[in-house]
Amino acid sequence: VGGYALFGVCFVGLALGKNMATIIVLRALLGLFGCIGTILVGGTFDDMFRPEQRAIPMALFAYVAILGTVGAPIYAGFVDQAIGWRWLEGIQGLSNVPLLVLCVFGLRETRGSVYLHKRAKALRKDTGDERWVAKEELESPGLKEMLYNSSVKSVLMLVTEPVVFFFGLWIAFAWFITFLFLSVIGITFGEKKHWGEGVA
Repeated sequence: VGGYALFGVCFVGLALGKNMATIIVLRALLGLFGCIGTILVGGTFDDMFRPEQRAIPMALFAYVAILGTVGAPIYAGFVDQAIGWRWLEGIQGLSNVPLLVLCVFGLRETRGSVYLHKRAKALRKDTGDERWVAKEELESPGLKEMLYNSSVKSVLMLVTEPVVFFFGLWIAFAWFITFLFLSVIGITFGEKKHWGEGVA
């Protein structure tokens, strides 16, 4: 939730940014905070669906992600042409507010271990019996270990495991080509064919 909130704040910052340095830094942060949701999808679906039920939700997620990547430049071109790119960023930032409210108040935790932890905590409070303990509480790693596993360990795998490195390189290249083509289409048709930004 925190990452998503910062994702929305970055859009507002982009709309108000006064120089290129601000825009570059905020775009980098936007990518950093925006990737959190994409990374969590697999684990969330793992919590919500049995293995034989996961294919359709994962396919739908992939479809929506690709549709958004292709569809966003279409509406964004018209919005930019009509009211400017700053409003485009502002609209995207403000549209995250109702979604953030929905996430905070409308969606419940999907991880079983978190649910059991909350249940054990409530039982301890209600009964006064400290024996109600979730397995996660007994085996949970410390903050240092969690930070190591989520940051240092992943970087070590990236630089020491050739499969991870080359797969990451391939994914980066594929996304680079995708967004390069998407950005060049508007420039090409705008400059060569003199089409409006929305149509191009």
